[in-house]
Amino acid sequence: MIDTNNAFLSDDSKAILLICSDIVVKYVKNVDLKPLTVAEWNKISKKLLDSAMKSPKAFFDTTVDDWRDHLDISQDEAERIENLLKQSAYLGFELERLANMGIWVTTRAEKTYPTALKSKLKYKSPVVLYCSGNPDLFEEEGIAIVGSRNVDEDGMNFAQVVARKCANERLTVISGGAKGVDTIAQMAALSSGGTVISVLADSMEKVVRKRELRDAIIENKLLIVSPFNPESTFKIYNAMDRNKYIYALSKAAIVVSSDYGKGGTWSGATENLKNGWVPLYVRNGSNVPQGNLELIKKGAITLDENMVYDEMRKLTDILVDGKSKDPEQIRLFDF
Repeated sequence: MIDTNNAFLSDDSKAILLICSDIVVKYVKNVDLKPLTVAEWNKISKKLLDSAMKSPKAFFDTTVDDWRDHLDISQDEAERIENLLKQSAYLGFELERLANMGIWVTTRAEKTYPTALKSKLKYKSPVVLYCSGNPDLFEEEGIAIVGSRNVDEDGMNFAQVVARKCANERLTVISGGAKGVDTIAQMAALSSGGTVISVLADSMEKVVRKRELRDAIIENKLLIVSPFNPESTFKIYNAMDRNKYIYALSKAAIVVSSDYGKGGTWSGATENLKNGWVPLYVRNGSNVPQGNLELIKKGAITLDENMVYDEMRKLTDILVDGKSKDPEQIRLFDF
């Protein structure tokens, strides 16, 4: 297994954490610390690679004047970075605190960072990720199972069946860890001996303390991931932002139930259709929500629930054999 010890993070990652994350902000009083956003860091990182500084760790050995000269940034921007880097003494404390809870940190500069996020999202990929569990799961074939919080019984049953098929076929279930379809699919996969990547929008520290999840983490069956501070509380824009990471980590996505024109499931599914990150399959049958039918009209691939319920059919065969306007789009697996 890849080493995930926070104590051995590279200097590049330490610089990135100080500049782009808020994990040390709570230690600082009377200083207005505002970490760089992904977009702001992207602009600087491009200049950094083309400059004499070359990599983030150079910030530790250079001055404000050097940054202005090499990166063509303003005095205010340089002083902002300087103030963030001054908090380096607190970084070790926080990384150790997180490690004691089983939370490890990765950045775009680390080998533990999932390649799927970089390859599909490119500069939209998060700069920092907080994780708990087996990093090897990032490299496994995964299916995203998404859907509404307020799912009906038909949707619940379908999510469980799909998750169990994933477990039986050694496909990792990728979910958002929220109530409803996400949690139903996640627990069905784990109870069937499968593996799960759960991408959280908030409250990671609370989630990793849950006994049933701790056991799965220890058994290398569960990897919990979040681009947000492990202490963060729920924010709707974080939940919406998290959706693209669920899709990007998967080989294909299955929508169990979606509202029409609103909600996180609809937003994430339409964003994926627009960007073409992964093939999108949507449950269709006798009692599906209107949102499912509208997603199919928008170009999602119909997933007949009767095919999924057929115990003799493998999920991988169903997805490969599914009907699509673009047959090449659904050649998901190369066995």
